[in-house]
Amino acid sequence: MNRALTSCLRDHAAVEDAVVASSGPDSSALVAYIVPDAHRAGEIRRACALEADGRLEGLSLHEPSAELLVAQRNRTETDFLYREIFLDNAYLRHGIELPEQACIIDVGANIGMFSTFAAKACPTARIVAIEPIAELSRAVRANAEIHGANITVLNCAIGSEAGRTEFTFYPNNTVMSGRFADVEDRDVLRAYLLTGDGAQEGRLLDDLVADRMAIERRSCEVMTLRQVVEIQRIGEIDLLKIDVEKAEMDVLSGMDEATWAKVAQIVIEVHDIGGRLGEVLKMLDDRGFVVAHDCDARMVKTGCYTVYGHRAQKRRAGARTGAPAPAERWPSRRKLADDLRAAIAGQLPGHPVPERFIFVSALPTEASLRELSALSRAEHAPRAPGGSRSEIESRLAGIWRELFGGGVLRPDADFFELGGNSLTAVRLLSRIEDSFGADVLAPDDIFTASRLDDMAAAIDATLAARQAAGGAA
Repeated sequence: MNRALTSCLRDHAAVEDAVVASSGPDSSALVAYIVPDAHRAGEIRRACALEADGRLEGLSLHEPSAELLVAQRNRTETDFLYREIFLDNAYLRHGIELPEQACIIDVGANIGMFSTFAAKACPTARIVAIEPIAELSRAVRANAEIHGANITVLNCAIGSEAGRTEFTFYPNNTVMSGRFADVEDRDVLRAYLLTGDGAQEGRLLDDLVADRMAIERRSCEVMTLRQVVEIQRIGEIDLLKIDVEKAEMDVLSGMDEATWAKVAQIVIEVHDIGGRLGEVLKMLDDRGFVVAHDCDARMVKTGCYTVYGHRAQKRRAGARTGAPAPAERWPSRRKLADDLRAAIAGQLPGHPVPERFIFVSALPTEASLRELSALSRAEHAPRAPGGSRSEIESRLAGIWRELFGGGVLRPDADFFELGGNSLTAVRLLSRIEDSFGADVLAPDDIFTASRLDDMAAAIDATLAARQAAGGAA
C-alpha cells in the first residue's frame, strides 16, 4: 500500500476511508479505492450503497455534469434529459413556477430526471412520479434515495380508464417507449438524428437506429389521474407534468372536472397528430389557463411540442423558477476525483497520481486487491490477432484522437464527455471497422461501455471469441 498517498486521500474532508493499490501489466499503475464521507459527499455514498447492495438491478450510475449523479438506463438519453431539464430549464418557462412545498405530479417520469430537478430546486416539494416500465420506476426510486428526495413512485401507466394495457418498451431508447408506439417511431428517431451537424444517411446510421429501436413488449397496470389524486389524497396540484409519447390525450381524458380544478399549472409534451396541438391548447384555454407552446430546435422534424399552462389565481407564493443550486459540496464522483487529484498535486508534488478513483461503500480486503491486480495483468497479456488489451486500447485511442483531437487519453476517458453523440458514434463505428474488422463493436457497446478502456475490452472480447471459434473449427 502506498502509505503517503493513502494518508493524503484519507485527510480529505469528503473521504471517510481510502486505500491505494497497484494495477496494470507491470503493477506500476495505481488505483485508489475511496469510501466517501456520508455527509460531505452523501449523494456519492448513497449511490455506492445502492450499487453494493445490488439494488440498481440493471441500471448504472452516471454523471451528466460535475454537479449531478444519477441512476440511469442509457447514457445518451440521460445526457439529453439533463440538457433539456437542467440546462435548458425546459419545464419552468412561460410563467411556470415552483412554489415552496409544491405538490408535483410527474406523469411519464422515465428515470426521474424532472422529479430530481424539482426536488433539488424545491427541497420541500412533495412529488408523485408515475412510470409504467419497471426498470425505469426502479431508477426513479434509486434517484430519490441518492438525492434524499420526497418522491412517491407509482409503477403504472395513466389513461382514460383503469385496467391493464400493452406497452412497447425500447430498452435502448426508453424515452420513446409508450402505449401507442408504432413503426413511425424509427422515422422520428432518424429525423431527430438527422438534425445534427454532419448527419448522413447510410448503413451505419440504419444500424444505429435499428439498435436504438429494438422492441420489448410489456403489460402494465393503468390508473386514471382522478384515481391517483384520490388515493394519494392530493388537495392541490401545483404542477402537472405529462410526457407520455402520444398518449397525452388518453391521460387528459382520465381527468374529471374536480381533478382539473386542482391543477394550478400544467406542462405537456404534445405530438401534433391530426391537429392535436390545437385541441390541447383549446382544452386548456377553455379551463382558464394562460397558454403558450414551443418546440426544441432539435425536435423540429419530429412534430413534438411542449405546451405550458398556468392559472395565476391558483398559484402560491414563494416561487422558484431557476435551475437548482448544488445540494452538496461534492455531489459527484467526477468532482470529488478531480479534487482528490488536485490535493495530491498540492500535497505530494511529483508523486504518481492514481489512474482511476473507484468509489465504494466499503474498502476491498487485501485478498480482493491481490485478485484485482492479477486480473488486470491477465487482461493486458498479449493475445493474437488483435494484440494485447493495451495495444487495442492504444489503437482505439488513436481513433478517438482523429474524432476529437487532443493528446494523451486516460483509460477512463469517456466518449460522450469528450463530445461524442449519436452522430459521432456512427463515425466511430466506421473507423473501428476499418481498423479492427466488421462488427467487432456493437452499436450498443458505445453507449454501455463508453470509456476508452471498457470499449477496448469489448473489442478485445469479440476478437478473442473469434480467435477461439477459429481454433475450434
